Amino acid sequence: MKLRLNLILLALCLMTLGTGCVQEKLVIPVATVTGKIVVPPAKNPLGVHITVAGKSGVSTYVNETGAFKLEFREPGRYLLICRGQNYDVDFVWVEAVLEETVDVGNISLNEKIVGEAKWIATIVDFPDATGFKIKSLDPKWATDTVDMYDDGTHDDKVANDGIYTTRVQNIYTGSQLYTIVWTKDGETHEEKKDPHQEFERNGKSEIIIREADSKVARGTVTSALTGVNYSEVVLATKQGARKIFLDSDGHYAMTMEGNGKEYLVFRSPTFHIRAIPVDLTTIPIYDVPPVTLTAKGGGEAKFILIQNDFQTVVNPTVVADFTNWQPQALYDDATHGDEVKGDGVYTLLVTGVAPGYHKYAFNITATNQVRDPYQESGDSQYSILQVK
Repeated sequence: MKLRLNLILLALCLMTLGTGCVQEKLVIPVATVTGKIVVPPAKNPLGVHITVAGKSGVSTYVNETGAFKLEFREPGRYLLICRGQNYDVDFVWVEAVLEETVDVGNISLNEKIVGEAKWIATIVDFPDATGFKIKSLDPKWATDTVDMYDDGTHDDKVANDGIYTTRVQNIYTGSQLYTIVWTKDGETHEEKKDPHQEFERNGKSEIIIREADSKVARGTVTSALTGVNYSEVVLATKQGARKIFLDSDGHYAMTMEGNGKEYLVFRSPTFHIRAIPVDLTTIPIYDVPPVTLTAKGGGEAKFILIQNDFQTVVNPTVVADFTNWQPQALYDDATHGDEVKGDGVYTLLVTGVAPGYHKYAFNITATNQVRDPYQESGDSQYSILQVK
């Protein structure tokens, strides 16, 4: 009888253990990180990918509102890389704490610019690196390898933080295959796929270079002159890369590229040059307020240099044959013919110049001389301006 009782008790114990009634549930603590991607108005954040530097297995996509959530098994400081096909790459640091939820808040991503691309590389992903380069594979650029920077320039946010950045302009739109080259003390090492790539094709990292959206700036010019045929007036933008002539009544409709602030530059032998800002950020058709052109006076020469047309502009000057090629300062202080102080449009109005055709050029830095992108005419070295 006693043996039977012991057997029954043993069976009950085994059943209890088998059903797990007395086992505790195993709980693995995690650190939760949340946030929200914010994109420009009327744009959709879907498709934005959040990856973690140095953690190839941890990533997520945002939902239709831009919200995301990541979970980490270990606490610590993590670098989140945010990128999408339509937006420039960006990043945010976060301190993750076990069994807590940390919200990084809103992360704003800028829409890609037509014909440009931004890259990020970090020493978190490549601990032995002391520098990085982007190497174009297909299509290849004229200079196929471009340096990345950690000095607060070239779109780099913070100098010496181990996050290297570069922005490349004037590249073919569409697919771009590339690789990351890391360097150590100036010596080139392995070429690697981008751990935060948008896509992968043929085993290579791929980024999509934004193509142009069709936008239009339209308006009319006027002047104090009567009976004017405005068809001689040239309207240009993008360093003179896009040009049209106005109609005889001064009307125009200019197809634009880009998504932001640009300048319309009006010029003719009869009128002084004038630059008008337009903002194409949110609207496909921009109605430009009427633009008044000023007729050239006898002996007058007016010069305009737009800072955004060049990567670096420092204390710009103009040199001309009528100044014996001595540099004359350009102004952005609402004097010397300048219209708006501090808008990045440098101007100089000169009087007492002999009538005729005069050669000139701009010094955008102490060592860099360029022709006027919006010149009336020019030769192989200088721009040419007609003075009445």
